Amino acid sequence: MVYADDIYNSLDGNIDATAEVMPLNVGGSSGNTVLAVDPTGGDIKPGCNLTGSTLLTLNIASSNTAVATVSPSIVTFNSCGATQALTITPVGPGSASVSASPRSNTTGGTFNLAPATFTVNVAAPAPSNTAPVLNITGTATGASYNKGLVPTTVCNVTDAEDGLRSPAATLSAITGPAAADGIGSQTASCTYTDGGGLTASSSVTYSIVDASAPVVSYMLSPATPDGLEGWYRSSVQLTWTVTEPDSPSTLSKAGCVDGTIAVDQLPADYSCSASSSGGSAGPVTVSIKKDGTAPSVGYAGATGTLGHDGWYLSDVLAQFTATDATSGPASADGYGYSSGEGDAVVVGSPEFTDVAGNTTAAGTASHSFKIDKTAPEVSYTSASPAPNANGWYKTDVEATFTATDALSGPLEAAKKVTSSGEGEAVEVSSPAFEDVAGNVRSAGAASASFKVDKTAPEVGFSSILGESYFGSTPAAPGCTASDSLSGLAADCTVSGYSTAVGSRTLTATATDKAGNTTSVTQPYTVKAWTLKGFYQPVDMNGVLNTVKGGSTVPAKFEVFAGATEITDPSQMSFTMAKISCSPVVPTDEIETTATGSTSLRYDATGGQFIYNWKTPTGAGTCYRLTMTANDGSSISANFKLK
Repeated sequence: MVYADDIYNSLDGNIDATAEVMPLNVGGSSGNTVLAVDPTGGDIKPGCNLTGSTLLTLNIASSNTAVATVSPSIVTFNSCGATQALTITPVGPGSASVSASPRSNTTGGTFNLAPATFTVNVAAPAPSNTAPVLNITGTATGASYNKGLVPTTVCNVTDAEDGLRSPAATLSAITGPAAADGIGSQTASCTYTDGGGLTASSSVTYSIVDASAPVVSYMLSPATPDGLEGWYRSSVQLTWTVTEPDSPSTLSKAGCVDGTIAVDQLPADYSCSASSSGGSAGPVTVSIKKDGTAPSVGYAGATGTLGHDGWYLSDVLAQFTATDATSGPASADGYGYSSGEGDAVVVGSPEFTDVAGNTTAAGTASHSFKIDKTAPEVSYTSASPAPNANGWYKTDVEATFTATDALSGPLEAAKKVTSSGEGEAVEVSSPAFEDVAGNVRSAGAASASFKVDKTAPEVGFSSILGESYFGSTPAAPGCTASDSLSGLAADCTVSGYSTAVGSRTLTATATDKAGNTTSVTQPYTVKAWTLKGFYQPVDMNGVLNTVKGGSTVPAKFEVFAGATEITDPSQMSFTMAKISCSPVVPTDEIETTATGSTSLRYDATGGQFIYNWKTPTGAGTCYRLTMTANDGSSISANFKLK
């Protein structure tokens, strides 16, 4: 069967089916135990069965009331935390079992009552008694024992009823002047009472004595010097130990001062001596020297190639010096070499050690140097003037070279050099540059090549025009040109040509690829035609020719190109313009008029041009008639209409 909760007694710490035992004596005291509930949840009702107002009532009974009785005989549990005390009274010798049985159960659960069962064993009254016999061994009255070597006092008991026993002896306090040190008189006592209540007792008194002098020793921490040559470098703890185990109250010490030597010192002695009732010891002496301070290091000087403005042009050897006030430096001088370049190249001191072995780390002291071992870098920067679109220069070139120096800087940042000569590759080399420190970059470290053509091309005309009359001027001449270096940028050109009348100048121009230009000139003249007329009946020289309006006036004239007469009417043109009529200008009547409308013809018979001009109408108005030849020459006459 599976039970939900256990009912158990408190005679031991286990809840099981094994019956515990309660021993009692006839005529002795009653026994006690407690019944309690342990929920197990083993049935269909989970947790504690005693919940709400449910109750469990048990009958409690002894299996043999002639041996022992139990009360109460009925107990009730109303919760799992409830307990019930039982009292068991011994009646007579023997054994009885106390158990629980269900009386009523309203919980709806089950209970395991086996753990509540226990056995009661009741013993009979004790019989008559014989007194014990006591004998002490190990120590004896009047004996003396060295402290720490006192034998153990043994109490030997013989008893007819109890048998052999060895109870511990009781030691009294030590008495006497050095009792505090365990030196003096002591009593060991033995007492035994048997089971029947009979007692036997006895004692012995002996002396405890001191048999040894004090012991003096010291301890150093660290135990051995942690430096060189017997020197301590760290703090030294000196601890004196004076042992007097037997009579410490009589101990007297001289010196024996514990301490920490933390300050550097030259060798010094420390001592300790002691005495007691057991004798004397010492003095014991120890010598200690301490140097925990590393050497001081300072910069002493340097060697190297010194340039300008505090700069070195080479690596620098720096000297450092060490001083040590206690053990002294192992070596007074040390050296450090610079590495690299810069405006603050730090050279650190080497490692220094003193006699005691203290080390000053490398670099504890340092000195900064300005070191520039590299000459300036030189490069071509620019040229003046700039080349033309063809990449040629037509003048000497001023090349600019620039120096850069990442450390001390260039003494001059830029220098200019002017080219010399001409050619397709005129090389210009850089001059020497120096930096602030004094490093020199030789001339020619950099260069630039230029195409330089300073010579203009040669140019000439293919023909000469000279003088000519308008209309017979030769065609424009051509030109020829050459350039032996950069070559011609384009064919030569001729400008200034015109067939118009006047003095002219032809210009032949050639330009080479460098931009050099050559121009040559040729003067020539285009002479005007010679105009003659107007002939009669027209008067010239500002005279107002009077004529009836609407009449046709024959205007006669001749045109010559030198000795050659021009006969082409298309080379002539006429214009008419209204002018003011001046009353002071002389007038002359047109004696002869023509017929027909306005026309122009060349009269081969008469060897002249005749322009029949049909005048406008409008009496009292004045006009100017102008004939203009194609060469720009013109003649004009004034007319007044009637």
